[in-house]
Amino acid sequence: MTFTGTKEEIKKWLFNKESNIEFEIKVHKEKRSLNANAYFHSLINKLARYYNWSDEEMKIKMVLDYGTLAEKDGEVVSVEIPRNLDIQLFYPYAKYIETKDGKDSYLFYKRTHELNTHEFYELLCGVVQECKDVGIPTKEDYEIQKMIEEMEKYENN
Repeated sequence: MTFTGTKEEIKKWLFNKESNIEFEIKVHKEKRSLNANAYFHSLINKLARYYNWSDEEMKIKMVLDYGTLAEKDGEVVSVEIPRNLDIQLFYPYAKYIETKDGKDSYLFYKRTHELNTHEFYELLCGVVQECKDVGIPTKEDYEIQKMIEEMEKYENN
């Protein structure tokens, strides 16, 4: 169950709950700017059409090329699985590293909705450059920067 409210609303809500239940409280943040997110997916779609790939295949490629490595407690998340087992069955944003002792090693990358503003900006810039490289029109740099600044407003609230 999720409850979102002001300090006073939360106090009233908690007052009626049993005292032996534990709760997790975190600051509510608006989701990333829909403009930047929509633009990202629009470019993914155009690149996918250009290369005759699915949108999902293109998104995975872009995350692996320009995304951010996943971390847990400050450590990069990686995994070893039996050789020739399809990692995509478990996690789509995994990049092959090596095979050792009959096991394939992969690094995990963050899902796009988990990226902070800076990380999303880096991903978006990579996608924009990929589009430019193949002649797909993109927004001007200042327009992209404006979308990122809008994202930062949501993230810092």
